[in-house]
Amino acid sequence: MSNYQPTGKKKRIWMALFVLINIVVVAATAINEFSGKPADSALPKFTGHAWLYLGCTALCLVVLLFAESLKYFLMMRSLGEKPSFRVAFETAALGKYYDCITPSGAGGQPFQIHWLHKKGYSDGGSSAMTIAGYVTMQLGFILLALVVFITWSSVELEAIRYTAYFGLFLFALIPGLLVMFSFMPNTVKKLISAVIRLGGRLKIVKNPEETINRILGMLDSYHSSFSVISRDKFLLFCLIVLSLIYRFALCSMPFFVLKMFGASVSYWRIFAMTIYIYASICLVPTPGNAGAAEGAFYLVFSAMKSDGVFWAMLIWRLFSHYSFIIIGGAIYGINALSAKRRRERTKE
Repeated sequence: MSNYQPTGKKKRIWMALFVLINIVVVAATAINEFSGKPADSALPKFTGHAWLYLGCTALCLVVLLFAESLKYFLMMRSLGEKPSFRVAFETAALGKYYDCITPSGAGGQPFQIHWLHKKGYSDGGSSAMTIAGYVTMQLGFILLALVVFITWSSVELEAIRYTAYFGLFLFALIPGLLVMFSFMPNTVKKLISAVIRLGGRLKIVKNPEETINRILGMLDSYHSSFSVISRDKFLLFCLIVLSLIYRFALCSMPFFVLKMFGASVSYWRIFAMTIYIYASICLVPTPGNAGAAEGAFYLVFSAMKSDGVFWAMLIWRLFSHYSFIIIGGAIYGINALSAKRRRERTKE
């Protein structure tokens, strides 16, 4: 996977699809929000403390990026690789960038391995850091979601609640298989093979034997990479704590953007609803869950009769999604300029 290179044609197709879906969903929510209302209702109405809440939303973005970057920096030191917070930040930010522009967020981890290898880190270290970063991020969300699902079952839309339960199962699938694989690898391999062959008989899975080999190979790779990091129990604990901080910061954004518009809402209620939204939209394979994220946010929070939901949805997506694309583009631009200057100095 260290030779990962994003293909330009596929990238352009998915970006076009991503933009189209977002335009359609945003237009639909705007029509639903403002149709039949006075013209001035389409304008955002901020509270007197709007700048304070906007600052808190921006601070959430800073905190989550710092937490994710620190994970990679700690792993670099633990593995005896060259510690560089700049590379750690670039790895974290560009991983989110590719998660946002590839279907099902599948591009982040392969690109992070490629990026770390490109920066001079070993194949084993690049894979171990990336897989451990991904698995601990999943574990962080699973822990938070379990707490929320147990303590807060009052959801405005029942469909969101049950979809979120299934989404959490999918979130837990890879970490759960890794844990089971550690204790009973042969049983897990037989179970996966049996399920895929059954899918082949039901005409759900094409080329079941090829699929079995691919999935078992991926599981072996994930297990061997993650085991390198998990030997250091204190480091593993730190990675999970940092993943929890990341998730807390990300899921706190909707509260602050709703407060910008004077919505009378409690922090824990909005936080819990956001966890339900993130768990439910993971089923949607579009880049960055495009369309589903905006639609779910609008449906859930408009059902709560909160003010400024349409504008809050746009600002939330700006900070929780588009900011990663902007930051990723900036990193590419800065690195391109630096490379150009190095080439010019070499010629001189």
